[in-house]
Amino acid sequence: MEIIVDRRIYSDECISKAVYNLANHYVIRRMLEGAFETLHITPLHAENVASDIRKHIMEVLNDYKLRQIIENETHDIRTILYIKAFGDIDENNDEL
Repeated sequence: MEIIVDRRIYSDECISKAVYNLANHYVIRRMLEGAFETLHITPLHAENVASDIRKHIMEVLNDYKLRQIIENETHDIRTILYIKAFGDIDENNDEL
């Protein structure tokens, strides 16, 4: 089975995480062809059905895509929180 993934939608990081996450279920070979990546998929378990495989892979890709969007949108907020948290620790150490 093959699934073609548009790299303009799903980043290399997103695809790599999805492939790693699915390694217990499928053998996946990646081939980059311009702006598209072809995933050649071989199920490890005979009970997997082609439509279930496609659905499972797209769910995982979309999950990692959403995680990446959330990461990008909250990066500045998390950076500010880290600075604030570690800034308070440094201030408390100066008092000792």
